[in-house]
Amino acid sequence: MIKRIYRPTSLTLLGVATIIAAISGTIGYIIGRAPALPSVLPVHFDHEGIADRFVRASYPIALVPVWIQLTLATVFGTIAGVLLYRTQTRRSAVEDKVTRQERERMLMAAEAISLLAAIWVAFQGLLSVRLIIMWQNMCCGLGEIYYQALVVCIVLSVVVGIRAAVYLQYPKPVVRETEDAHWKFRGIYFNPSDPALFVPLRSGLGWTLNFGRPQALLFLGVFLFVSIFAPLVILRVLLGE
Repeated sequence: MIKRIYRPTSLTLLGVATIIAAISGTIGYIIGRAPALPSVLPVHFDHEGIADRFVRASYPIALVPVWIQLTLATVFGTIAGVLLYRTQTRRSAVEDKVTRQERERMLMAAEAISLLAAIWVAFQGLLSVRLIIMWQNMCCGLGEIYYQALVVCIVLSVVVGIRAAVYLQYPKPVVRETEDAHWKFRGIYFNPSDPALFVPLRSGLGWTLNFGRPQALLFLGVFLFVSIFAPLVILRVLLGE
């Protein structure tokens, strides 16, 4: 029996390359422009578009878009990385139909996540350009192009999500059997004897964590910390609080 090798899709690799290029370009652009910034930077404007709140200029402040990019890349990258890792690590050498479909769907989910990350990391690159212009002019906000780009990114994200949902739905998945006794509160799977970190949802498409595995709690803790507390820290730094 020939063992099938599961590799990231071309779009997954394209998403990763886009993320790296966007972060590198943003860092280079901001560092190149930072010396020309005024000594104080506006962070809030009144209803007439006049700056009424400032922070002292510094590289950590100027690089705020990069910190956001790194946060997004970490959150999305962690999820995609775990999914890709799970396609390669199985204790059984025999691959049945259920296992094969689970792996293929994990690859597609990782692809969608990498594309979403690429979209929003690239958007932060545009934000860096608009921020530098706003700081140099000391007025006028981020401009219409920022909000137009925001709408475009939202539309692209919806397209990626719909595409992933279609790929995950067909062909109709073979259900991986789990015992009802291992499901708590209808949707929480807890089975220490199951080596799988991810298991299919009890109903519908997708996966949930096996909370009987210590790695699941660690993964959830890191994800929540990076996705919730890191943006709050960035915001406090930006506002000088």
